[in-house]
Amino acid sequence: MNTEHAAATPEGASSLGRNFRLGTRAPGEASGRIGLALVAVALVVLFSVLNQSFLRVENFITIGVNSTSILIAVLGTSALLIAGYVDLSIGSMIALVGIIVAKVAVATQNPMLAAATGLSLGFILGLINGILVRRLSISPLIVTLAMLALYGGLAYVISSSAVYGFPQALLDLGRGKFFEVQYTVIIAIVVFVAGAFVLTRTVVGLRIYAIGGDPKAAELCGVPVGRTVVGLYAVNGLLIGLVAVLTAGRLGSITPTIGTGFELDVLTAAILGGVAFSGGAGRPLGIAIGVATIGILNAGLIFVGLQSWWQSVAVGCMLLLALFADQMAVGMRSRRARTARPAFSTVVGNTAGAASSAAAPTKAEASRSFPDVVFAVRDARKSYGALTALEEATFSVGRGEVVCLLGDNGAGKSTLVKIISGAIQPDAGSMMLEGKPVEFRSPHDARAAGLETVYQDLALCSNLSVTHNMMLGREHTRRWLGFIPVRDDRRAAEECRSKLAALGVTLSDTNVLVRSLSGGQRQSIAIARSLSERVKLICLDEPTAALGVRQTAQVIALVRSIAAGGTGVILVTHDLSTVRALADRIVVLSLGRIVYDGVAKHLGADELWGLMAGGIPLAAEA
Repeated sequence: MNTEHAAATPEGASSLGRNFRLGTRAPGEASGRIGLALVAVALVVLFSVLNQSFLRVENFITIGVNSTSILIAVLGTSALLIAGYVDLSIGSMIALVGIIVAKVAVATQNPMLAAATGLSLGFILGLINGILVRRLSISPLIVTLAMLALYGGLAYVISSSAVYGFPQALLDLGRGKFFEVQYTVIIAIVVFVAGAFVLTRTVVGLRIYAIGGDPKAAELCGVPVGRTVVGLYAVNGLLIGLVAVLTAGRLGSITPTIGTGFELDVLTAAILGGVAFSGGAGRPLGIAIGVATIGILNAGLIFVGLQSWWQSVAVGCMLLLALFADQMAVGMRSRRARTARPAFSTVVGNTAGAASSAAAPTKAEASRSFPDVVFAVRDARKSYGALTALEEATFSVGRGEVVCLLGDNGAGKSTLVKIISGAIQPDAGSMMLEGKPVEFRSPHDARAAGLETVYQDLALCSNLSVTHNMMLGREHTRRWLGFIPVRDDRRAAEECRSKLAALGVTLSDTNVLVRSLSGGQRQSIAIARSLSERVKLICLDEPTAALGVRQTAQVIALVRSIAAGGTGVILVTHDLSTVRALADRIVVLSLGRIVYDGVAKHLGADELWGLMAGGIPLAAEA
């Protein structure tokens, strides 16, 4: 790194440190629900005017007890919605699990066995839903709608009439009280608080929001998207199993119609509470307010003497309003992202000098040799049906060497980079890292081995903050209360500050969402994320495409600094001035094949463009 840039970095770090806010922040965009809370209060006032008995304490206790099932179930539904998925089968699942729990309880008179059966069966049914959603690659709406019919029919097959005669211990679980508070209410609150903690403070919670924001970007960052989604469905089923067990104990009997319309209440509560149906947003506090609103609405309609079907009408209207509000919120977020101007600047001592020195490599630099190969790929091949994207690609990168990968659009550059990064698997070929054969099944495997990639599409989740994007896939954790693992956002924030300062970037608040940053600013974040002392190879896919002159000069200086530290660099670019400034060697692809591998100092611009456009291959220079 040049002296001007190095001298400027401490100043940038200091500025960043003064403006940087440390601490733990919930992922995703905050969904304020003050308006919904006011609506809930207005409903209380309205129903109290219509029926003075509505304000009695006993009524609100009853509302709380009746809302426990929704409060537990809304956790799983909200987590799925935040991840961009949904499960419409939960109503029928309650009926099926409840009927089986009732049969086991009556037959064995063993409450522990009945409860274990309910929890286990709920988990299994949720797991089946998750596997089907992932394997069938069909909209989860369609898959879980089919399971809604299947589970509902099976509940009637097992018993078409009410099942009762449960052991007293199971009834006590559903009806018993602790200091005048029913066990079901206590259990629901504990489960909800625990779930809220997982969503907002743990690594799993961050990854759920990331998947909902951009599943492709999350996967490229090393998040096991498929496994996480299946796990969410399984946990959702477990929560439904708990609801079925508590409902059996509270009511004392179970019928196959027990869950009718339950999924509508739960979905309405979640979306009213600010969970985006499109995924990536929602907070537990808003969800709790949504549950309270639904509980107040249902109880109020009963108090004013309306028939039961008006509850369905009201809930349906509330769901439509919630979906309308959700779409309005999406539009508002987009407008805020376009108009937001976060304080984001670069700190450069002499950019012109940096650019000048970058444009003309010294004679010593041009004559360097790299006998120590850090990475090599041999005979890599990748086809998509009849289309061959890459064919027999073979090249290597030395320790501290900068290899520029050139080629026209569709030449196979990005395919080759994704093979190296583990994002896709080759049909044939092999790779070596520091002389040892390696095989990457996912980007997480590549990052664990010391290979970092800055993709052309940046692999950033726009609904997450800069800090959370920086830590995604390699999250630091700490022990809360000595044994509970939580995200270490403070440490991540400090690393984020350090990495941005290395690029000469100052950002007043790294809690700002990425969606509010410009293309060049996002590129800087993506590049900074790849910095690490343990990195052996960095792949940069068009890193300067969206950058201005100053930021391009900084990236060039940074790449030189990385290579000087002994890290190999693969740089995909169309910018020939960047090639002249950085390339120790160039590898040119045309129609999926490598047509040139050698130094570029004797090649003119026309010759390079000719090679990239598919001209006659030149003999590689030794």
